[in-house]
Amino acid sequence: MRKTAFTMVELIFVIVIIGILASIAVPKLSSIKDGAKKSAEIATVSAVATALDSANGEWSINEGSFTWGDHQSSSFLNSLGYPNDLSKNGEVFGAVIKGKNSKFIKQSTINASDYNISIFTGPASDPKNGVKFDKSAPNSDIVNKPDKNDFWIYAYYTNPNKICTYNGKNISAGDFLLADTNGTTNTDYNNITLTCN
Repeated sequence: MRKTAFTMVELIFVIVIIGILASIAVPKLSSIKDGAKKSAEIATVSAVATALDSANGEWSINEGSFTWGDHQSSSFLNSLGYPNDLSKNGEVFGAVIKGKNSKFIKQSTINASDYNISIFTGPASDPKNGVKFDKSAPNSDIVNKPDKNDFWIYAYYTNPNKICTYNGKNISAGDFLLADTNGTTNTDYNNITLTCN
């Protein structure tokens, strides 16, 4: 009986081909994962912004008490019709949307004379495990897409008699906006300031 087997050259050839295929596939899988993080973060923020608009709309037309978000009382809305705190039951956005959103982190709350804001990061904008900076993009940043040094500003109060801005963007009460930071510098979340004139 004659036995057949692979020769050493054939085995090395197969291993080289597998290595080449792996080197092509791994970066593609990484970019798919990064895209999923960005999409999930943007979708969650969109749901939160819609819930905030809905609560404010109900507040502006309703003279009595009502519920908003995830069964929250209208008494939790501030004088401009927005909630100061979005958390409930240990979930960062539990007051405004149902479901798990634990990949978001409230980084800080800043109370100034003309504004009150909260700073959030999500799965793509997480400073440690977020989406890596795109080295091929200008300033290592893709505009309007969250990455490691970006963050979200929720303005739950701004002085109605002043115009407040951050990096050239107007920010009003109820806004939930991406602060798209250029470059790869880490952000000090406790020192975010708006300019109000």
